[in-house]
Amino acid sequence: MQHLAMETRFTINISLQGPGGKITYGKFSLGKDKKEASEIFSLLKGSAEDVPGCSLKIEFLEELMELPIPIGTINCSLDELKENIAIITKEIFRIAHLENGNIDC
Repeated sequence: MQHLAMETRFTINISLQGPGGKITYGKFSLGKDKKEASEIFSLLKGSAEDVPGCSLKIEFLEELMELPIPIGTINCSLDELKENIAIITKEIFRIAHLENGNIDC
């Protein structure tokens, strides 16, 4: 009998939320370190308050055995989303560089 290790990963999902439901169109993997992932999420711009009508939503998730568990959510404007994607990308490159040394792109 094989023992499956419980692997935890942290992700950020980006979706458009409206009266008809939610469309997730972006997902960033932040790795396995909760402290590091939480620090990245804390850098993001937006509001934790719900926005009526359509909104851009960023969800911080802990994926345990591939099941998403929400940790935090923010709503943001299009300009804030642009900044947030830049922040996330910069942090992912920084972490990859620290973990893997020089990255050949």
